[in-house]
Parts: sequence; structure tokens; C-alpha cells
Amino acid sequence: MALVAVHARLAAAASSASPPLRSAASCTRLRALSTVTGTRLSIRHQQRRRWRRPRRAAAIAASLDLNEDNVRLAIDEAKAELGQLFDTSVGITGQVDLAELDGPFVKLRLKGKFWHTRATVLARIGNYLKNRIPEILEVEIEDEKQLDDSPAAF
Repeated sequence: MALVAVHARLAAAASSASPPLRSAASCTRLRALSTVTGTRLSIRHQQRRRWRRPRRAAAIAASLDLNEDNVRLAIDEAKAELGQLFDTSVGITGQVDLAELDGPFVKLRLKGKFWHTRATVLARIGNYLKNRIPEILEVEIEDEKQLDDSPAAF
């Protein structure tokens, strides 16, 4: 009997010209009830359900050849792209530099303080470099001591 009453209320709401605004919780309940009872939701509610936030288009950058200048360029681009890792306005003084390029293996040098752990910074920069320059096989740290996050290390 209660299901019939709910079904009647949903049908009346769907047929009315301007249904009242509902909270997110009641919309979820209505959506669940409408699938159980098989009724259609109002056009306004259907339009609200279909709306999605537009996604930002990712900038597609052309691949670079593997040489020291392009690796340095990609590191500078990574600093701009991954701005949170290198935001100097909050006291981050961390620097990432190219230490050595040995064929498809890149060694980086880390200096200063970072917001994230140094291992995270190395991984994110490494992923960026590998995506930007596909010839890179591995991105390593110059010295394992540079991964030490203790204040005494910098």
C-alpha cells in the first residue's frame, strides 16, 4: 500500500509543470524509488542529472628527442606544470637539476626543501620526463643520500 502512495506522489511530481527544488539526498532517494517503481523523473530532474562539469583539455605536447638540452627543458616544463611541488611562496626551496645523462638513463640532483617527500618529487618528475621524452628508460637520483627527508640533510 505504501509503495502505491509513493508511486502516486512520484507520478504527480513528474507531471507538474515546476516541481519544487530537492536536496541531493532526496534526489538520490527519488532516483532509487523511481528505478524501483519504474516511473519517469521530471524533465528538470533529468537535465540536472545529465549535467557534468566540463573537463579541462589536457595540453598535448610533442615528444622531444633525448639530449641534455631537451631534458633540461622538460625539467623546467615539469616545474611549471607541477607547480605545487615547487611553489616558492610557501617556503619551498627545492631544486631539481640534471646531474648526468647516460644514454637512456637520466640522473637528477635534488637540493633544498620540498613540500612532498623527495621520493615523491623524484617519481613525479621522472614520470613527467618519461612522458615528455619517451626514449628515457629510467630516471634515477644522483646520490641516495639526496632522498633523505630529515632537516639535517639540507
